[in-house]
Amino acid sequence: MQFSKLKKTIEGFLCAALRGRVELHAAVYRHSHDERSRVWFTFDKEEILSAADLSYSMMLYKREQELKELNNLKPIPYNTDWDVMLNSPEREALIAASEQAEEELMRAGEWESWHLYSALMKYPHLSIKDALIEDDPLIRAFALFDRRVGKRRLSKIDHFEHPIEEKFFQIRCMAEGLNRGEEMNGTSISDLN
Repeated sequence: MQFSKLKKTIEGFLCAALRGRVELHAAVYRHSHDERSRVWFTFDKEEILSAADLSYSMMLYKREQELKELNNLKPIPYNTDWDVMLNSPEREALIAASEQAEEELMRAGEWESWHLYSALMKYPHLSIKDALIEDDPLIRAFALFDRRVGKRRLSKIDHFEHPIEEKFFQIRCMAEGLNRGEEMNGTSISDLN
């Protein structure tokens, strides 16, 4: 799907209080290796969520190296039989360290552009009920901006599994003028980070 069509579709889900204030943006760095990209949301022209390939890759590599050193992981021993190499305990330990690093980054709110892009591609096909309980925190967060989530349902939400959900919730409450957003009056979006 072309980004312009995705942008129009996603921004079409926004509640009235956020329409025109929340925008989806994307940039592709065509002259970088593998044409790295960045996808981000802004609220009143201030960035509230960013998923950038270059910074994510650097943070992931750094964290993987730290985990390798911390766990004293060994490289995969060479063998002429590829099956031996692919099924080696060293390779399994390296994969586990890589998965742990990726999970830690996502818990910290760091994503690669495809994380956000794939969530946004999936979002239009979900009911609001399914979006609010989805495993992906990016989908759950965006659902809090959705026009299908009314003020009554919004006022009943009291638990968040990821900080990005709480940030989107606070923005929505502030935009709607709900009591739960009052603590944000006079607070800039950058103060929410």
